Amino acid sequence: MVLAALHLLAAALYLGGSLTLGAAVLPAFRGEADTGKRATLARILRVAHPLSLACLGVLVLTGAAGVTALKDRYAGEFAARWFGLLGLKLLLVFVLLLLASYEFFGLGLRLTRAVAREAAGEGGFAPGVHARMVARLQTVALVNGLLAAAASAVGMLLAEG
Repeated sequence: MVLAALHLLAAALYLGGSLTLGAAVLPAFRGEADTGKRATLARILRVAHPLSLACLGVLVLTGAAGVTALKDRYAGEFAARWFGLLGLKLLLVFVLLLLASYEFFGLGLRLTRAVAREAAGEGGFAPGVHARMVARLQTVALVNGLLAAAASAVGMLLAEG
């Protein structure tokens, strides 16, 4: 019961965070921003991305524990009863984890490091690159939010039994 509650809490935080980042926060930083705006975005990403990553870690671990409990409960019937829905959820989660890795380490890390270089007096991004990176980050955050919503919906079907 505690693992299920922890799973739901992490899912709510990740889903809400991804959609908030993609739909509300990042639109405010689109376009060619000044140095202060870029620094603010970097500070937001330095908090949001590690929190999202922690939520994904909790989701994977508690989800694996939930699948193990299902396997114990249904033994020989497990594959026949759960494979379709569980396979769909695992596929959604796999794609979500790939895109989240790209969001956190491919885009977010490049943006925050460019801001740090600018603050140190070194060169940042060439003109237009920052705007394209933020637009791409917004798209990926929204897609991850939609994938998380789909995985959550499949998870609710699994929970119904």
